[in-house]
Amino acid sequence: MQSMIRSTQILVAALLLVVCAGNVFSQAYPSRPVRLVVPFVAGGGTDALARVVAQQLSKALGGNVVVENRPGAGGTVGSESVAKAAPDGYTLLMGTNATLALAPGLYPKLGYDPVRDFTPISLLASGPNILVVHSQIPAQDAASFLRHVRANPGKLNYGSAGNGSMAHISTSMFDRAGGVQTMHVPFKGGAAAVQELAAGRLQFMIAGPVETQPLVQSGHLRALAVTSKNRIPSMPNLPPIADTLPGYDIVSWYTVVGPPGLPAEIVATLAKHLRDFTASKEGIDILTRQALEPKPMEG
Repeated sequence: MQSMIRSTQILVAALLLVVCAGNVFSQAYPSRPVRLVVPFVAGGGTDALARVVAQQLSKALGGNVVVENRPGAGGTVGSESVAKAAPDGYTLLMGTNATLALAPGLYPKLGYDPVRDFTPISLLASGPNILVVHSQIPAQDAASFLRHVRANPGKLNYGSAGNGSMAHISTSMFDRAGGVQTMHVPFKGGAAAVQELAAGRLQFMIAGPVETQPLVQSGHLRALAVTSKNRIPSMPNLPPIADTLPGYDIVSWYTVVGPPGLPAEIVATLAKHLRDFTASKEGIDILTRQALEPKPMEG
């Protein structure tokens, strides 16, 4: 009997230590800077959203959350680095459908499994890309651009953030739906490709609003259509590509994930702060200005 009582006391003490350790752990987090990895170069839409998220998390956590750009191979290099990071909450990934949904079907030797090798934290937002052309291209909408491409088979070049990026996939689907052929020029990031387009060394792109809107406003580029099946509130004058190519509907989505095995306490803390941001008026205003639709997760 004494042995049983002693064993029970030891078990209770051990459980109390685990609970107390968990409470101290959650209260101490973060005790050093948290890295939010963006698997693309600075200046693109994913990077712009990540910097907003990092700023909001820094305020909510009372600690420093910094963006780290790790581009390469269509976003898979940076994504793999997070999949192999320590599950301590200090390395997170700004994930997209390009890196977490499309990459497994495009890269036969992908260094991570999007289901097994990440801990989901929170979905953030979704939004379309924009079909834009250099100002010298004689097209005012998707239909006239398609006619121009058909009249110049294989002569129009477009850029992207790399093979398997949303710009690459979106344009490949545009080509296939329209029965046309264009030439792909991959870059390390979408912002670099957009600059080449503005300089006239590329003829068109399907790119993010963050990269393209300033150049559209300056007259270097002309926006023709959005990739979503419906118009979006921030750019109501742009019709969908689907008006010209029925059934065409492509949007990007953005999420925050961590390495596998991330502690539940940290996941819950981060998810709450991200949910609070995407559901707030401030968050909705910020995301809408980036042509994104907030996707607050239910608590």
